[in-house]
Amino acid sequence: MSKEIIKDNNQTDTRADKLKLFSIGSVVLLAAIILLVNFLFDKVLGKPLTFDFSDSFNNTISAETQQYLDSLPADTNIKIVGLFNRPDNVASTEYQYIIPLLDDYVKKSGGKITLEYIDPTEQPTIINTLDPSNSYDLGNKAGCFVVSYNGRIKVIEPIDCYSYDLNTYYQTGYYYIDGNNTEFTFTNTMYNLTSGNICNAYIVTGLKEAGSVNLTKVLEAMSIEVTEIPASDNFTIPEDCDLLIINGANNDISERMYVVMSDYLKNGGKMFVAVDYSSANVNERFDRLNKLLNQMNINIDPLLVYENDPGYQHSGVAIDSTVVATGDFTNYASIPYLSCTYARSVTSVDSTISGYTASPVLQTSENASTHEVAENGTILEDSGSVNKYNVAMYSTGATEDSAEVFVFGTLNFTSDSFMNSYGLNHENVDFLRSCVNELLGGKIGNHLNIATKNVDNYSLDTTKSTTSVSTAMLVVFMIVIPVILIALAVVVYSKRKNL
Repeated sequence: MSKEIIKDNNQTDTRADKLKLFSIGSVVLLAAIILLVNFLFDKVLGKPLTFDFSDSFNNTISAETQQYLDSLPADTNIKIVGLFNRPDNVASTEYQYIIPLLDDYVKKSGGKITLEYIDPTEQPTIINTLDPSNSYDLGNKAGCFVVSYNGRIKVIEPIDCYSYDLNTYYQTGYYYIDGNNTEFTFTNTMYNLTSGNICNAYIVTGLKEAGSVNLTKVLEAMSIEVTEIPASDNFTIPEDCDLLIINGANNDISERMYVVMSDYLKNGGKMFVAVDYSSANVNERFDRLNKLLNQMNINIDPLLVYENDPGYQHSGVAIDSTVVATGDFTNYASIPYLSCTYARSVTSVDSTISGYTASPVLQTSENASTHEVAENGTILEDSGSVNKYNVAMYSTGATEDSAEVFVFGTLNFTSDSFMNSYGLNHENVDFLRSCVNELLGGKIGNHLNIATKNVDNYSLDTTKSTTSVSTAMLVVFMIVIPVILIALAVVVYSKRKNL
């Protein structure tokens, strides 16, 4: 009897040893499988199995960019140089949405894009290598990116990659980020460099305008070289000017500017003019600018447009409404119903000697009215009529070499503040592109329509960084899950070892 009991105990001990070895072996085998699979996924299937966990795919190039990269010749060499040492951690920095996306450009370009980070204070020769003529003052561009192709370069500052609230910036000096334009900026810069500039646009400055940063981005994305012309006593328009732009002027042009611009139009020049009605220009009648535009049978009225039709108003506000594209301009955007605020009415002069015909471009409802308003917002004078008003008009002559001009009484198509709020691909901006293309005689082809991406909570959120997300995923799959499996194996073993 005792021998039989001893025999059973030996069998139990033997079975426990086998279970122990089986449990340990299973854990070791599982860990080895996890490591092997992780290695194979990274080395063999890394590209197709790489995922962007950021909202709006901030760290992944879009199909439009990929299509553009695929269309480039195999020997294309686009160089991107960050003029700084690459930070170890980009979370909560201005590079948070830039550096991870640039990594994706390189990864998916098939060798057509190279990326490096060189601090010019440590390697000053990079300045002369990129810009031998020192045209871009790269010595003072530390922290920026330089995109280079075939000897042509473009400097991109980190803030160029974001849209932000202008009012907060003016009040506090801080950028309150509300949109990510990194892909729009870099892809269209590459497109511009590889395709070459087709036309030259000159923006008039020095008329107390707010600025045209986003307008410049939109034009450059259309392969248009943009240069500023400051208002001065010796104001001239360069001979290579394909398009002259006055955007958001709050002061009238000078007599010298009127004479020069008048000659420009007489020689078949193309102009785009946009103004609005605001406290900064409420007393401005734009006498000389109107004298110029009158030659094209157009006049900017000193009256504020009020939309009285509730169906056209936005949130019941008479100065914030919908306008409708009319005539040949209905197909200039994906929808003909566009946004308009603080608009001046634009009218025809009924000039029979100019030889130019002015056509409505954007109109209110038939129940709108116009008012003269004081700086404090008090209505000084009512136009006395309820009618359909134009907030944009187009004029040209009968011959192919006639001057052309678009005149907008609102800045909802060209201002930095509007584009910062609604993005660079809003219907209004699409309409603007079509107007520019019309003025340039259809020379501009399809631009790369890269959408503005969202930035959650309107701040630089550290959880959206590819680096931090990748680290979190690494910890979960390489540490947390294996530890849990080992713990489960230990529990199973402890429960079964005495069976």
